[in-house]
Amino acid sequence: MSSPLGALAALGSSFTWAYASPRYTQLSRGAGSLRINRARVLIVLPIYAAVALLDPAPWSALSAAKLGWLAAASFCSYGFADSLFFAAGRRIGISTASAIASIYPLWAAVSGILFGSEPLGLQRAAGALLCVGGVIALIQLTPARREHARDRHDLTGIALALVTSLFWAMNTVATRYGAADLTLWQSNALRYGLALGMLSAGLLLVPRDGDGSPIQWRRMFPPALADCLCGSLMFVYGLTHAPLGIAAPLTALAPLISVPVAIALGEERWSGPRFMAIAATVAGVVILVTAS
Repeated sequence: MSSPLGALAALGSSFTWAYASPRYTQLSRGAGSLRINRARVLIVLPIYAAVALLDPAPWSALSAAKLGWLAAASFCSYGFADSLFFAAGRRIGISTASAIASIYPLWAAVSGILFGSEPLGLQRAAGALLCVGGVIALIQLTPARREHARDRHDLTGIALALVTSLFWAMNTVATRYGAADLTLWQSNALRYGLALGMLSAGLLLVPRDGDGSPIQWRRMFPPALADCLCGSLMFVYGLTHAPLGIAAPLTALAPLISVPVAIALGEERWSGPRFMAIAATVAGVVILVTAS
């Protein structure tokens, strides 16, 4: 099912993530990525569960296959990958980590070329060059040393952001298949419920995530409600009501939006060249996934 509102919803999810991700990264420096992710889930899961249980819509569309897809989506986002992203943001800066991680629609285009017998063509080649060149430029232009970020050539931070992009790519596909024929409230209740179990298990395995500082719940509520409630509803709606080749790049536009947000929060300093590198990266993603 496709509708113009699907594309708008996908774009809207980029705005909520651009607003929330710098705040999550700041909070995760003390409380740790896993605890911040679990706090996000704890804030919104009761809302999703209550609405899903009170909604008269039947649960007959749920199957073992859909539950498996939703479990994969949870692991590739809230359950694991987002924690990698916050760790990358602490090392190389939030907007740079966001730009690198948000190349995830590129993997769909690459798989189509390698395994789907899709032609490369000039348009795809241009998109790939913009994408790769933009990421390389971002790595080179990241400030060398900052109060809360390490060396700009921190290979661990770069690797974490790249791995995050792979997981986020799997998240978009898994969410699309898992949420099909379910209501937005049902699919998100399941995604967040599964993520809660994964994060709780992760905290048992890694109890010293962060420096042990208490979670600042008052600061958690605004970004969690914006991102995990409004943003997740738009994200799922966009992926299930627009073609993946359109919805995926629209959900990946957060880097362009996050730059002014990160600057306002003191996370990043303004840099014209870095903005151009981010713009090139996002443009490359859009060209790749919309190429005929």
